[in-house]
Amino acid sequence: MQVFFGIAYVVIGLVQLFAIMDGLAFALGINQFFATILALFVTYIPLVGSVAGIYGAVKVWDWTLLQAGALFLWYVPVFIMMMIFVGAESVFSRR
Repeated sequence: MQVFFGIAYVVIGLVQLFAIMDGLAFALGINQFFATILALFVTYIPLVGSVAGIYGAVKVWDWTLLQAGALFLWYVPVFIMMMIFVGAESVFSRR
């Protein structure tokens, strides 16, 4: 399972990088080179990168908000479920 999440994190991170590059170039009116440099810093900041990726995918790639949100925010419900299961496990495994 860790390998799957590792691969998914890298692949989605690359797609997010391109969405952020296009979104920054569109929003700030800068060329692709400077947008790439800025996007490299923004991409892997957890929620900031996801929101910037959603912006680029919606505004530049013409995705729906639901499509972009599902791709770039998939980890939020996964981590919430993990926290619920870990919390439930600690409650039911008291010694």
